[in-house]
Amino acid sequence: MKAIIFGGIGTIANTSYLQRKAFNAAFEQLSVKWYWSEEEYRSLLVQAGGEARISQYNKQYPGLPEGITASQVHKLKTTLFHDFMTETDLPLRSGVHWVIQQAKANNIKLAFATTTSRKNIEILLKAAKLQQITFDIISDRSLVSVSKPDPEVYQYCLKKLNVTSNNCISIEDADSGLKASVNAGIRCIAFPNEFTSKHNYDNAIERVDDLRKAECLSAFVA
Repeated sequence: MKAIIFGGIGTIANTSYLQRKAFNAAFEQLSVKWYWSEEEYRSLLVQAGGEARISQYNKQYPGLPEGITASQVHKLKTTLFHDFMTETDLPLRSGVHWVIQQAKANNIKLAFATTTSRKNIEILLKAAKLQQITFDIISDRSLVSVSKPDPEVYQYCLKKLNVTSNNCISIEDADSGLKASVNAGIRCIAFPNEFTSKHNYDNAIERVDDLRKAECLSAFVA
């Protein structure tokens, strides 16, 4: 194995509950008569991308006030999400620290294949007490033209890491990320959180709630 690629920011720390909180706070501040419960938010996470999620939801449940766009809602939501992350210590998800330690000890490259904003990434890493230099490559929205499930972000990471897809394993917490990885020819470990546990992970090589339990990673333990 030459590289391990973490997918969305939710593979590093559990941010979904803060995301939902930020969406609902943005709705309230902009007088949008929506409230996303935990159950509803789980179903909405099948759609990748926050702004696209808002636009799609508005087609089904029209609720955006006149003059308020999905882009405006998402911009406020992002600001609130940053505030919530800054105010919170985000513990690493189970086994993430172990994977990082073992990768470093065994000269395995680490990448972070996300299509979120660079600012989201910077704030997440700070809240989770990780340094950017932990990863050999960190992608972001500005470096790709399309989001997951398109494989572009994984293809970008493979090129930058100078490795082939059969020498990598990815870790993803959502269906769209799994599809992106598989479409790039990379084997994927499903690492769902409480909001993505019902996604379809049939194409994953394993599904775990703690990365230390992943059999396909045990081969490189020092």
